[in-house]
Amino acid sequence: MDKLVNMEQLLREAKNGDLEAKFQLAERFRKRAALEIDAEQAVTWYRSAAAEGHVEAQYRLARCLAAGHGSMVDMEVAVSWYQAAAAQGHVSAQTRLGRCYETGIGIERNVEEALELYTDAAKNGDLDALYNLGKTYGSGTVIAADIHQAVQYWEPAANQGHIGAQRELAVAYVSDDAGVRDFDRALMWGLRAAESGDKESQYNLGLIYTSAPARIRNIDSARHWFVKSAEAGFAPAQYSLSRMINREFDSEASAIDSIKWLRMAAEQNYAKANYRLGLAFESGHGVKTNHKIAMACLRRAAEQGYDEAQYEFARRCGMLNDAEYSASDAIHWYLRAAEQGHRRSQYSLAVCLTSAKGIPKDLESAFYWMSLAAEAGLAKAQHRLGILESEIGLDAMRGTRLRLADRRRRVASP
Repeated sequence: MDKLVNMEQLLREAKNGDLEAKFQLAERFRKRAALEIDAEQAVTWYRSAAAEGHVEAQYRLARCLAAGHGSMVDMEVAVSWYQAAAAQGHVSAQTRLGRCYETGIGIERNVEEALELYTDAAKNGDLDALYNLGKTYGSGTVIAADIHQAVQYWEPAANQGHIGAQRELAVAYVSDDAGVRDFDRALMWGLRAAESGDKESQYNLGLIYTSAPARIRNIDSARHWFVKSAEAGFAPAQYSLSRMINREFDSEASAIDSIKWLRMAAEQNYAKANYRLGLAFESGHGVKTNHKIAMACLRRAAEQGYDEAQYEFARRCGMLNDAEYSASDAIHWYLRAAEQGHRRSQYSLAVCLTSAKGIPKDLESAFYWMSLAAEAGLAKAQHRLGILESEIGLDAMRGTRLRLADRRRRVASP
């Protein structure tokens, strides 16, 4: 009854114009928003308080608009309220506004503005801002990668319990890209994040235990954390657990257990799981052999962008005597994988272009793809490249080499 009275009192005070009552009423509606009407009421009262300058209401309203809670998603309006709250020094609003600037969602992308907002919020103790700064420097997608700088931001956030920062530090200390490899520190941060229940961190910890030096490597611990993460529904862990079971045990029971986890990951559209499931149905390992299901799984993995699946699916399309699959299907998937840099697909595509198998003969394009496969170290491509050179005129080779040079520039550019 007291809660009912309090709501009635808040509603009365809010309708009488009390600013704090409007905000508290919105909070009550948000926290009990089991029904859509409650979420809508929360947005209504947040909006009323925000319009009068209530900074926390401005921030909460922006969150609702960004997530579509109690209203349609409207990122542009959400950004305007993040800006209003950030201008009043709301550090969480500064961080979220920075993320909008970094991604270009709801506002024109501006990395410099994002970094400035993150920095201001980080100075005021916002751990998400420190985490985002680390991600920005660590990923190298919007500014030059600097893993050392990223670590400097993640460390203080991790020390204060930010799970994301702990997770990123564990991964950073395993990587040797920037000379910061330290398996002891990776294990320390990985354990902290994993023990918090973060399923991605549990998966990462499993990987650390499998790839660490002998003094740290522990397959039993790796399996323990893969199981934790897999049971929490993390598809990469389900896939890794399946592969681990498949490698370590050679029995019908283990094969069936492996397939169980593989199916779970495949149901979440994890491409590698669909690929392995296809191979299992093809070989009858852990399941009854079924060619139709095998091809369906391989196609699904190919459609999900997995280059190895694209190659294997293409190869089967070219080999099988099945009206459902054609040489043109093989060419399509060889090309998709080749464009991703899959060297065996590049070679196979070149062979098809040379022999006019499923595609018109085109020696210039064949030379292009054979060159890429040869540059990637495929020995048979290196051998056949010389043969192709002797069949193509100098003028054609000149044009193809310009095309190759342009591709190398595009690949090399950040």
